[in-house]
Amino acid sequence: MSLPDDVILLLRDEAYLDLCRTALSEANERLVAEKDQVAQTRPPFGLLATKKQKEAFEASMQNLLNNKAGIAARLGKLDAIEKWLKNAIHDRLREYLRQASENYRRSAKIAESIKAWDRLIEHYGEQLLALARNIKNVAVSFLGAAGGTRSAFSDRAQAFAELRMGADNLDRTALQLDSLSRTMAMYAVNSPYKDVQLAELPIKGVVAWVDALALKHDREALPSAQEMESDARVVVAKRLSDFHASATAALETIARIEGKELESYWEVLRAHALAHYVQERDVDEVLNELNDRYVVATIERRQRLIESQSDPYGHER
Repeated sequence: MSLPDDVILLLRDEAYLDLCRTALSEANERLVAEKDQVAQTRPPFGLLATKKQKEAFEASMQNLLNNKAGIAARLGKLDAIEKWLKNAIHDRLREYLRQASENYRRSAKIAESIKAWDRLIEHYGEQLLALARNIKNVAVSFLGAAGGTRSAFSDRAQAFAELRMGADNLDRTALQLDSLSRTMAMYAVNSPYKDVQLAELPIKGVVAWVDALALKHDREALPSAQEMESDARVVVAKRLSDFHASATAALETIARIEGKELESYWEVLRAHALAHYVQERDVDEVLNELNDRYVVATIERRQRLIESQSDPYGHER
């Protein structure tokens, strides 16, 4: 897939900026050396120096300072242009690589799975909290074994039905989360993203636990229910933030890997642009042209946007 023309134009402009910076830096170094030479011609103080000597020295030094200020002004303009230009190249190259690079296409699919997983974690937490409440309701029916008033059979059946329904919903969500994790891993295998991981779910397969709980004697069922309720509440209170953090870390890892690939590719393109896209030109001509193209044009676009937002019907006049 060949580079689009607009990307080539951006790379050419960056190459010209690089040449301008090199030329200005070399000129600045020459001025420093000349300043040292002029300083050595400083005339003696007092009556020993003639007026002509003093004027010649001051003129030479002033000329050097003016040239140095001119170079500093050009470097300042170059820095402003470079900021706009590099942002434009970065964004445009990223768009191009999402189409041209297999790794970038993989990363987009991996990131999509991670974001879906991260959104679903909140639902998982809500269902864990509902599970804890349902377990607490069921646990009341076990208290008869400890000497309390035993709940009516219908109350126990209702509580178990609600617990099992909630457990089924939780298991479905856990299966969705696991499926997203597997999808992410499938895309990441044998790629630069192979080490990207998400947190393992601590509570799943709860329907089987509920079915086993229903078969236990009350004395055994009560501590088992209390333990599961406590575990579910701990996950909601302390672990959900860890799950979100793992998703954030995974996305950041993907972004870093993408960034390295983009920078590596960009370096190759820079070398090619310097070798093939530029020719000898005047520094001021280049800087003025690029300043108009990127800095001035961007400021004007923003100003027009501000004006259109303040007067949305202005274009109809």
